[in-house]
Amino acid sequence: MAKLKDVRFIPMGEMLQAGTRSKASLYRGPVDVERDISYSYTSGTTGRPKCIVYKESSANAFIEMHAGLFLKDYVGERVFQTIPLTHATGERVSGYLQMAKGKTLVPVPIYNKESFGIDVAQLRCNWIVAAPSFYLAAVAKGIISKTAWQHVTRPSSGGEPVTKANVELIDRWLHANGCKSRFAIGGGAAEDGSGTIFTYFMNEETKTNETGYPLEPFIHAKIVDEKGSVVSKGKRGYLEISSPAAADRYLNDPTASAKRWYYDENGTRWGVTGDIAVQNEDGSYSILGRASDSFLDRDGKTVYLFDIEYSLGVNDPVIEWEITAHETNEGPFVVGQVVLKADSRMALSEVVELLCEKYHLDAVKFYEKFENSDVTGKRDIIKLKEDKDGYYAPYDNEHMYQISFSNSRVSRYIISKESVI
Repeated sequence: MAKLKDVRFIPMGEMLQAGTRSKASLYRGPVDVERDISYSYTSGTTGRPKCIVYKESSANAFIEMHAGLFLKDYVGERVFQTIPLTHATGERVSGYLQMAKGKTLVPVPIYNKESFGIDVAQLRCNWIVAAPSFYLAAVAKGIISKTAWQHVTRPSSGGEPVTKANVELIDRWLHANGCKSRFAIGGGAAEDGSGTIFTYFMNEETKTNETGYPLEPFIHAKIVDEKGSVVSKGKRGYLEISSPAAADRYLNDPTASAKRWYYDENGTRWGVTGDIAVQNEDGSYSILGRASDSFLDRDGKTVYLFDIEYSLGVNDPVIEWEITAHETNEGPFVVGQVVLKADSRMALSEVVELLCEKYHLDAVKFYEKFENSDVTGKRDIIKLKEDKDGYYAPYDNEHMYQISFSNSRVSRYIISKESVI
């Protein structure tokens, strides 16, 4: 930075004005804003990779709609690249936007959760976008030093569900390592601008993911019911987004594209995100989870699994978990797939009893850590949903059930508590 002290940097706003005023001809001729500019990959929270096609107009809009917004960004900051530029968020949020603001991209290592905390410290990066599981991996390894993350100005995440307990654990870890910024949580679909609803600065009172605002006036959101009618504030519904930076289509998939975007009677193009959300009284939005992340109980009532996930207590022995509903011949079985905190001293049978009773789960399975998808680098949700063996449930004071859900049938075996592994 010492080499830059006498250099005058031109703000992005001035560059845009200069470009608008200039009459010079472009070297390659006029820009075709309708041409395909990039093909990016995303999985959202579905775990199924999709190829999204963006046009030149979308890429330009994504940069321009951030001009003038004070987001505590500074020229010369180092941006830690945990997301490949072939992915939508990696390309746009962590790539285009940062280079436009005069930042340096630090592209290695990618997807290395185990060394994430130390890498950020050693590479002296300031700005980070990583899946929450990266931060949780750092939390699990413990404190690095009181000054390890003092240079980090934007510790942010997105792409995976975050429980309130996880937010508090990550926030404590950041503070203990010298970071003076709050943990920021991103939300929203890459297809609608890679920053649909983003909690840039954590709410000081709640310290949770309840303070997302659209990047007004460029991005608009609405919550609708099953018939497409807008619901009142405080009521859950389906999130739809309109943004000038939205993608054009899915590659070679007109059927999926038609389901994803539509035009209303005023000619406004809306994106159907597939998320359940609510608009809060203060105008902010809370993205709760995928609409598909649910099941019908015996009374025909929709139960959302993310409600259980978000309720995880900060003092519970679990660092990460996924709540899954296995469909069986006896109806849906709601199970917890859990990774324990490194310092947990509870017997596994006690953890099973605690979680089943407190969160009304039917069974629990333990993992040393969750596997990542080879394509997305995030938690492999598809593999977890297909994992049907090795679950435990309470039975009596001396025994437990070991349960399998193979072939949609529930198989139970009574075992001693000591044999739970």
